[in-house]
Amino acid sequence: MAEKKKIKLTRGMVIAIRVVIVLVIAVILALMAAERLNIASMTDINDSIRSFTSGLNPGKGYPYKINSSSVCDITVLNGDLHILTDHQTLSLDSTAKEIKDSSHTYSKPAMSTRGSKAIVYNRNDTRYRVENRTDILFSGETAEDEKIITAALGAKGNIALATFSADCTSKLMVYGSTYKKMIFSWNCAQDSITSVDLSDNGKYAVVSVVGARDGEIYSKVVIFDFEYAEPKAEYEYPGTAMLAVHFSKNDNVVAVGDNLTSLIKGFKKEENINYESSTLSNFAFSEDGYFALVLSEHGSTNNQLLYCYSPNLSKAFDKKYESEVKSVFVYKGHISLLFGDEVIVLKTNGGTYRKYKAGNTAIAVYNAGNRTYLYSSGEISKCK
Repeated sequence: MAEKKKIKLTRGMVIAIRVVIVLVIAVILALMAAERLNIASMTDINDSIRSFTSGLNPGKGYPYKINSSSVCDITVLNGDLHILTDHQTLSLDSTAKEIKDSSHTYSKPAMSTRGSKAIVYNRNDTRYRVENRTDILFSGETAEDEKIITAALGAKGNIALATFSADCTSKLMVYGSTYKKMIFSWNCAQDSITSVDLSDNGKYAVVSVVGARDGEIYSKVVIFDFEYAEPKAEYEYPGTAMLAVHFSKNDNVVAVGDNLTSLIKGFKKEENINYESSTLSNFAFSEDGYFALVLSEHGSTNNQLLYCYSPNLSKAFDKKYESEVKSVFVYKGHISLLFGDEVIVLKTNGGTYRKYKAGNTAIAVYNAGNRTYLYSSGEISKCK
């Protein structure tokens, strides 16, 4: 019987095998995540793989130094921090590693996020792009006379653009998940669109518009079914400037105005939360349907009222604080509040989850699962 030859593995071969094993594990984990999270597109799977492999070589850790004068917006995208500055978008993982650094030349950049993607656009200009944590997925441009007011992403991958238009005061355009085919449009003859959102099932859009009549301001909230040209529901709010609209779960809508918040359940207006003698201080939406509203009682920042609503638009809890809530962030079952010298993270039943100390230069708080981040002047830190 012939003697079997032993294969001698070189150091390079060992490294190559390890790399292959890591990549296979990454693919398996990404596919498992895709099944759990109902991720349908290859771009999402590629994003998960790139993020995972990037994390094998960790960053230098927090705090992460940043030029605060250049920061336009910060949010959480698929569990990582996503930062928009006046010249780039930047994704940071839990070790402060820069997963992506993509430049832009927008003069008035803004962004909106949903799930694993963000739409970054140039206000009062025509350019926009869709991206995730690791890549630019699409770059587009509206017509020359259609300058972008605001934009939104849907859970099904569709996008909505609200623009000015030569044909009307403002215009809503909704594109499918390839971003190339327009599936719905609406011309608003007299009023200006201030906010837009898309439902999780990909069937509806909601906009808030603001106008003036007989010298008095008014707002409307208009809900559209893409199968029909006429609105599915429309509500008017005299004397109110609507600031933001948001689809909660089960096609419920929250509309936040300067003097009231309207809860619209099943396309029917349930109730208005009138601020009365209080003033709007802050608010935050979560993709899992929760909504947090902060009011200054009698206009005083030392008397803050926090109201939290569940996805079915019922009140989950309310609390009163005797110090200013500088920032509020809602993400996957947690409500994070930044005060002058501390951060309090609440559960959706109102119970305290965690507390952290905060410096007096802290500007905003963000939560990503078990991780809480503080954005302060000159740096981003992880709460410990």
